[in-house]
Amino acid sequence: MDAVSRIATLVEDLIELPKFLEVKRALQGAGAGAFRTMGYVCRDQAEKIPDRPALRFERETVTFGAFNAGVNRYANLLKKRGVCKGDVVNVMMENSPAMLMAQGACAKLGAIGALINTHLEGEALAHVHHASKAKVAVVDRPSARAMLPLLDRLPDLAVLADVPELVAEGSRFLPLLEELDASSDAEPDMPEVKIGDVFLYVYTSGTTGFPKPAIVRHARFTAGGHSLAILLGETPDDCVYAPTPLYHGYANFVGFSPAFHTGACFASRRKFSASEFLPDVRRHGVTIFCYVGELCRYLMRTPPSADDRKHKIRIATGPGLRPDIWRAFRDRFGIDTIIDSYGQTEGNISLQNRRGRVGSCGRCAPFQHEQLKLAKYDLERGELVRGADGFLIECGVGEQGELLGRVAKSSPMPFDGYADPKDNERKLVRDCFEKGDLYLRTGDLLRRDYASYYYFVDRIGDTFRWKGENVATLEVEHLLNTAPGVHETAVYGVTVPGTDGRAGMALVVPKDGAALDPHALYEHATRVLPPYARPLFVRIAAEVDVTGNFKNRKTRLQDEGFDPARVADTLWFRDDVRGSYVPLDAALRNDIIAGRVRV
Repeated sequence: MDAVSRIATLVEDLIELPKFLEVKRALQGAGAGAFRTMGYVCRDQAEKIPDRPALRFERETVTFGAFNAGVNRYANLLKKRGVCKGDVVNVMMENSPAMLMAQGACAKLGAIGALINTHLEGEALAHVHHASKAKVAVVDRPSARAMLPLLDRLPDLAVLADVPELVAEGSRFLPLLEELDASSDAEPDMPEVKIGDVFLYVYTSGTTGFPKPAIVRHARFTAGGHSLAILLGETPDDCVYAPTPLYHGYANFVGFSPAFHTGACFASRRKFSASEFLPDVRRHGVTIFCYVGELCRYLMRTPPSADDRKHKIRIATGPGLRPDIWRAFRDRFGIDTIIDSYGQTEGNISLQNRRGRVGSCGRCAPFQHEQLKLAKYDLERGELVRGADGFLIECGVGEQGELLGRVAKSSPMPFDGYADPKDNERKLVRDCFEKGDLYLRTGDLLRRDYASYYYFVDRIGDTFRWKGENVATLEVEHLLNTAPGVHETAVYGVTVPGTDGRAGMALVVPKDGAALDPHALYEHATRVLPPYARPLFVRIAAEVDVTGNFKNRKTRLQDEGFDPARVADTLWFRDDVRGSYVPLDAALRNDIIAGRVRV
């Protein structure tokens, strides 16, 4: 770091230092044993503030007292089903008070709640239920439909489901509602649950294969909730709105946890709706909005109104607000403070842009910069670059590289990784900048400015983001390869102007050079893949270009994208109105880019 960068970084550190010292004093003052896990906090809040609203979901309000009673019903139900400390419970539920009650029940029993993505179906869904090694699952009505075809493949899993009619038909579903009604709301006997115990498994796509369960300890949920509440200035009078899925870490840990520990209200809805955003925030009295960047773009697409600023939101915070709409979003909705951020559920890096630097995803805590490194990455070769001395090459100001987080006993954020230790090795790199050091790979390209603010550039490798979800290409390839007439596929993400993330595109090699049925491919993708993972574009080719060690070369494919002028192969577009893939020509491409065709 040169002299100018050192001075600029120091100035920013000193400006940020008082707030982070406040966090440090709060954590040290509480002491290692003073932070209580969610189960105890449920009971504490119910005793202290029983009538204060804890949750607001659409038209429903749940007080802290009622929330604790609901948690107790789920806990006593699960205990009757044999769930003990350390056991895993699969929770596959859309955003709802019930979902958070089931999560709280796991905390009271010292069990591990495995939060299942409600968009998963088929092979991916069967895999995540197997991967957790749970013997009990709690499933709501919408998710039960996806579970029904898999029951025979999960013979050791007791599935409690909110579907009385299917229970009556003799399926293997167990009657969740009946058992809840019969369950007591009295406090269960709680085992000793320590802050270092595992609380949740949150599934992430990682960089390869099916989703993997990442470990979340009570410390991250509880101490992290307290810390974020201080950094955001939350008080019991706030209402925090996070309409993204609670099975992801962001809405749960940045939205719900700080509000819950502060005694503030947490608001959400089953599924995000741009048209219901302002009615929601007005009805709930929302003061803090937790976004992901794409939601802000959806909100900008709604018709402007003279009432856009008629709300109480004072802070919007989240990851991925893109620079091209940052100022327009802030000005249209009159939100004074935007705090963009960066982090990963399984990672050991947390960045916050508390000073509103447009386009930045933030910086680390003051005087902790040595915990992070940007290392040069060769996109064509798909690997980190090492110099003549054998060590990684650190990027300078303005250079893009892969963000790495130091793994050490003294690290501010420990690395817990995945439930299966074998998955951790793929995320770690050794002997990076000195002999014996160890870093966690984020799989993301970022750049850094002279004051140590970071800017997200792109996702490396196989995984890309679309519709707010990570898409693991090997998983999609595996499932597309079973389609009728398909010999081989290569899946990658391509940029679509006016959208965030990358849309899925699949290079498909037909069997024996035969013609491929676009309608059959569409039906197969619809059957085996969640909506966000279904390729938006298809490219028909005679073969897949591979490296010497048989890895797909996708850089050229990503660069050529879905432009018929640059691609000699046949191109198709996924037309959800017609229910088929249709030919993609220059006119259709122009309509997509202009936004006349929605993607």
